[in-house]
Amino acid sequence: MSPSEDDSPFAAACRAATRAEFICALNQLRLSKELSYQQVSLNVGGLALPKSTAHALCRIRFPKREDQLRTFLTACEVPAGVLENWVEQWQRLRFGQPQDGGPGRRSA
Repeated sequence: MSPSEDDSPFAAACRAATRAEFICALNQLRLSKELSYQQVSLNVGGLALPKSTAHALCRIRFPKREDQLRTFLTACEVPAGVLENWVEQWQRLRFGQPQDGGPGRRSA
């Protein structure tokens, strides 16, 4: 199956051309794990992620900080290796890097 045919949350994050599309991928991830915002908040172990923040990250607010994104992904039980790939996609959108890393790429 090609990445364009893959409907997984991570594939959606990879295809995201806007921050809004990345937010939708985060929500798709949460829904794929059948987690409520409260469950995400409680599923973070010793980390802190209020229910309201989990909601905002899935609906209206692009993650401002990497640690916030990592906490959300951990709460959604994303394995460590895959988590790093999510962070790369977040950085691409945060810093305005093209998906292919071509000549228009800005340094971080």
